[in-house]
Amino acid sequence: MKNLLLIFSLIFMVNSCDDNMSYTDEMTDLQLIEAIQADPNKFEIDEVDIPQSSKLVVGLEYFDYMMFKAEISPDYGYQLSLGDMALDAGDMTEIYFTKDGRKLGNRGGMDDRKRHAKRCFKFVFPLSFTLGDQEAIYTVNDYRELRDRLKTNYEETGVKMKPDFTYPIQIQFGRGDDVETATINSDKELKEAFQACRGEHDDKKCFSFAFPVSFTMPDDSVLTAEDEEDLEAKMKAFFENYEGQKKRPRVVFPVDLIFEDSSTMTVNSPEEMKQAWKDNCKRGGGDDSEGESEGGTRG
Repeated sequence: MKNLLLIFSLIFMVNSCDDNMSYTDEMTDLQLIEAIQADPNKFEIDEVDIPQSSKLVVGLEYFDYMMFKAEISPDYGYQLSLGDMALDAGDMTEIYFTKDGRKLGNRGGMDDRKRHAKRCFKFVFPLSFTLGDQEAIYTVNDYRELRDRLKTNYEETGVKMKPDFTYPIQIQFGRGDDVETATINSDKELKEAFQACRGEHDDKKCFSFAFPVSFTMPDDSVLTAEDEEDLEAKMKAFFENYEGQKKRPRVVFPVDLIFEDSSTMTVNSPEEMKQAWKDNCKRGGGDDSEGESEGGTRG
């Protein structure tokens, strides 16, 4: 639900472009990929929030990858960051999709899936895991067996399932005599290992609204929601019945934002909300040493 609110706030407040703007239709795939990569307003969403057509591509072509981050660029599309679980374990790749879910390729339209000669880490076998809600416990002895098991499961079920490892497991960084072994005790620690390969940390701090919150709707009525579920239901009901000119709802200011560390900020304008977004939600997050963002009151 929180991601729904983040999408609402970014689309309604940060992006001032016209709804019918079609400039992205004239951009090549490479230009769109570069625009998504460079977008400072890109923010993280849940895997369930990406388009269904994108999920199908990920399941079919990347069944042996773990998705550890999904991000949306509201103007251009989606960036999915994947970690290879099988043949190139520890290898990282990004794939990109348009806003309607079409996979973006390189200049020649080829698959942009990367293969690196150097892995960040490798798994220590054997590994045991379950898949989805299946009761069976699978044990594999090398990368080929792991990949084959994931591929077979996808072919049988049509559903991409992330292996739920029987923890603890071990991974190894380095090569030859310079090998460091680390014990991983949870999915969270495995995700952190992938992030460490890229010098990233899971320190993103985004926000949700403090309720109640009100929106001025396209017909100039005011919609007030008491919680996230109420907001989703009322927004859905409004647009299912609204037949007028398509416009974005506008937040009624001032509004309070609640961050993941439970701190709050009062913002008084779209500009202050955009600044709060830039300070706390783009890649790398904001500076924790500051208690306030320009124009907003952080408490």
